[in-house]
Amino acid sequence: MSRGRPTREVEALHEIGNVLSLTTDLSKAFTTVLTILADYLGMGNGTVSLFDPVTGDVFIEAAPEMADAERILGRVRPGEGVIGRVFRTSAAMVIPDLAEEPLFLNRTGTWRDVARDRRALLALPIRDGRATYGVLTVDRRWADGPFSFDRDLKLLALAAGMLATRIRLHQLESPVQRASHDDAPPIVPEAERFPGVFGASPRWTAVLELVARVAQSRATVFLRGESGTGKEVVARVVHDHSPRAARPFVVVNCAALPESLAESELFGHERGAFTGATQAHQGRFQQADGGTLFLDEVGELSAAMQVKLLRAIQERQFERVGGRKTITVDVRIVAATNRDMEAAVRNGTFRLDLYHRLSVVNVLLPPLRERREDIALLARRFLADLCLEHGRELEFSPGALELLSLQRWPGNVRELRNAVERAVISAHGPRVEDRDLDLGPTDLLEAADETAHPVAVGAEGDEATRVRAALERSGYVQAKAARLLGMTVRQLAYRVRKYRIELERF
Repeated sequence: MSRGRPTREVEALHEIGNVLSLTTDLSKAFTTVLTILADYLGMGNGTVSLFDPVTGDVFIEAAPEMADAERILGRVRPGEGVIGRVFRTSAAMVIPDLAEEPLFLNRTGTWRDVARDRRALLALPIRDGRATYGVLTVDRRWADGPFSFDRDLKLLALAAGMLATRIRLHQLESPVQRASHDDAPPIVPEAERFPGVFGASPRWTAVLELVARVAQSRATVFLRGESGTGKEVVARVVHDHSPRAARPFVVVNCAALPESLAESELFGHERGAFTGATQAHQGRFQQADGGTLFLDEVGELSAAMQVKLLRAIQERQFERVGGRKTITVDVRIVAATNRDMEAAVRNGTFRLDLYHRLSVVNVLLPPLRERREDIALLARRFLADLCLEHGRELEFSPGALELLSLQRWPGNVRELRNAVERAVISAHGPRVEDRDLDLGPTDLLEAADETAHPVAVGAEGDEATRVRAALERSGYVQAKAARLLGMTVRQLAYRVRKYRIELERF
């Protein structure tokens, strides 16, 4: 069964968001975006034209279906032709039939015989706030119709907005990119660059590098990842490394907001707006004015609140509950979720337009099982903090650290911290031993190598007996014993520690 139009639109915009957040070469990114529009939605002959402040012209930066010799002919003055008109007015244009449009100049010669091969053209400004950077165009062949130009314009407006944000971000990055080697800033250790944020694995370092670049912009950031991966910590990094660092950082847990109070919490209310409203209340948006608003678990908002949030993000304006005065704020949005938002959009529980307003820059936080190099570092950091809190002096034994590193940690960093705190409370000696780690039966079973099949066993005593017997049969050669048991060596080593089996003959 072929994919429906709504599904293809979601997939196209999702791919565009990924391309713009991951590709550093702006021209290649724009070319890929236009290719996506053509492949997914049949929007052909796409172009991205940008304003050149040196010459004062608008030129074609990307056009995957044009030869370079054609593309370089596509320069116009602001107000000249379709592209020049859209750039100067910052207003979209729909031309149903190119053959009948006097503004259509076709200087590149790409559109051949449009009288016979009839086409429509859609042109939209690429703008961010009051700044217009260029123009996005695509065409539609009449033979492929009928079309909904209104639907096309709405989708292309989202794409143009994403392009504009990426251009703005690129402009903020450009001074750093153009700096000479001698002028480049010194390399600063991660612990010093991001105080309170710990991790040195490649996956985590890549996240911090992206966040550091994004922080300097106004772009909305969408943090994605499992529960407990540190989304609020990363949101704080975005704020602390932005020009807004001295202004408020306001956190809203959308999942904890009762629907009846959500609007009041976000936007505030006037005195007498409802029973119990004895005085005016300032909402979170207003509290965060000039700073950053972190919307945690934003995927849990009701459909009605999604509409109100979309308007507040788009227009930076809202009214308090029970009020008529429009309040304007300057707020940078950082949102987070552990939900599959693409699925939520497809099944209609989350608005597509809000999804794309939030996901200007997507940051995927890896689960702890994919950054195992950081487990010991995080565990030691938590141990130091918790010992101070509980008035104890402890260190980990090598066996305890190895046991921690073998866990799957479905609750991620939050679960690791809880496990360390339990150990701090229960440890009897000066060291946290593996026996002090109350990890629970689920965690113990999940310590096995994820690529191997789990061993079917009954009670733990039966498994311990089988492990001892296999070791005796193999002369305590663990590789042979593991093969007898159908385990990996890593699984066997874990059970040796778990059941405190002495390897005296080994």
